[in-house]
Amino acid sequence: MHTRDSGRVHEKLVKRLERQEKQLAYQQGRFFKFKLDDIHGKLMQTLMQEEIIETDNAAAVSSALMKGVKKAASSSEFDLTYFISPIRTLVPRPNPYSLYMTQYLMEVLIHDPSVIEIYGTDEDIYHVINRVISRSSIQFDEMEREIDAQLARNQKLVPGSAAYQVEKDEMFRKKVGNPKSETRY
Repeated sequence: MHTRDSGRVHEKLVKRLERQEKQLAYQQGRFFKFKLDDIHGKLMQTLMQEEIIETDNAAAVSSALMKGVKKAASSSEFDLTYFISPIRTLVPRPNPYSLYMTQYLMEVLIHDPSVIEIYGTDEDIYHVINRVISRSSIQFDEMEREIDAQLARNQKLVPGSAAYQVEKDEMFRKKVGNPKSETRY
């Protein structure tokens, strides 16, 4: 017995997976833009406390780190993938933004005149960065679920409609603030 539709089934599955991947990337990018300052502050603090970065000018390193966080938030999918390509196999199922910041530390920040030394292996640094980003992401997801629950109580709004999305964005701005602009650096 010969199956004729196996190509269509495969194509539908591939399209569904691509759509899920794009949706996840959109959500991560949205999270990163809303929590830019929070991620920067926690990341800088953690890198200094864990003694990953040794510096004689913390303010300059903080500024350089913020530049990297903004670049990660505003990078296109291609730029992000290209930048992290040397370390993309560092860990299984990595967070692309954690990989980006790891690569930024190892490739760009290490050459900053304010940085004396960066300690740890690429994998150690990734895990420290990913821990900070993951915690912020979990808080962001909880906040998003709370907003969705509040919106679900409103009988006038239909999930997926333009009015629903506008109301959701408005509630987000009240709770989190405005997302950072996508200024290229």
